[in-house]
Amino acid sequence: MRRRWTMTLAWSCVSGVLVLAPVALAKGDNAGSLGAGGHARGDISHDTGETDRVTVSLDEGALLDVTFSASFAAAVAVTGPEGQPVELAGASGSKWRVVDRPVTASGAYVFAIASGDGSQGVYTLAVRQRWERAVAIAGTGAATVDVDMPAGGTLACVVRGAAGASGHPRIAGLEDPAGQEMLQAPVVAGRVVKLPPQHATVAGVYHLKIDATDGTSAWTGRVLRVVPKPAPTALDLTNGLDVVSFSGDGVARVFSQRCGQCHGWALSYVGVREFIGRAMPRILGGSMPPGGRLPASEVALIRTWIKTGKAR
Repeated sequence: MRRRWTMTLAWSCVSGVLVLAPVALAKGDNAGSLGAGGHARGDISHDTGETDRVTVSLDEGALLDVTFSASFAAAVAVTGPEGQPVELAGASGSKWRVVDRPVTASGAYVFAIASGDGSQGVYTLAVRQRWERAVAIAGTGAATVDVDMPAGGTLACVVRGAAGASGHPRIAGLEDPAGQEMLQAPVVAGRVVKLPPQHATVAGVYHLKIDATDGTSAWTGRVLRVVPKPAPTALDLTNGLDVVSFSGDGVARVFSQRCGQCHGWALSYVGVREFIGRAMPRILGGSMPPGGRLPASEVALIRTWIKTGKAR
């Protein structure tokens, strides 16, 4: 992970006492990796074009769940392993969730997070990939079932012959992604046949071959898949927002126009600073001001002013 800021500590001597003096922070983009998934938090300041990038390694065949939330007008773009844009249906605005989105190619996916309108604030991004444990299958005669697997997982299978069928199902073979046969012999055991768990040493598509002893009978079954669950990664990309001032950045205007008719304290910096702790829950709950809930951009401005120190 590359931090977009660093703090250098220098020694200075005042009245014979050694003092640690922090050097000014430098701002810029930030980036990091969530590995196979986890939770990232960060912030986007007023820096022109500032973008945080979060990389996640995903496996083909998995189902992707993504949850995103931001206190500002965020713009999120996703690119795939080849740098191609990836569309996530429903991924728009500053709060959204995508569930059960199939991963179509293995590799590194990059979530680029920026501001859509120049506003600033904080965000959280949670990314998780998961696998369907049981997959229903069915066929007549001979068929090949393709099973996506991550490295380190195991797959098994249960196949049942159709009622009244003249032939029994048979598990004829199992090939790894390189085309190497994994079974020493076909598995045949009457009307119900079971394939014991097989270890997937590499990620990719495994080919399960099923047929019937008479060549034509129908069968149904389930592929059972167990995959390792790596510990989620926690990624902190926060490195500070630009200070928002009460007068210069419009906080004073919001309180004066929205709240000043009912509350005298809303007309001055001293008053707002004193009462903001009691007013903020009502603002977030929508009961203040009485004319209606504040626009999201104004709420974000107030929250950022609080977060950056309530500057005058």
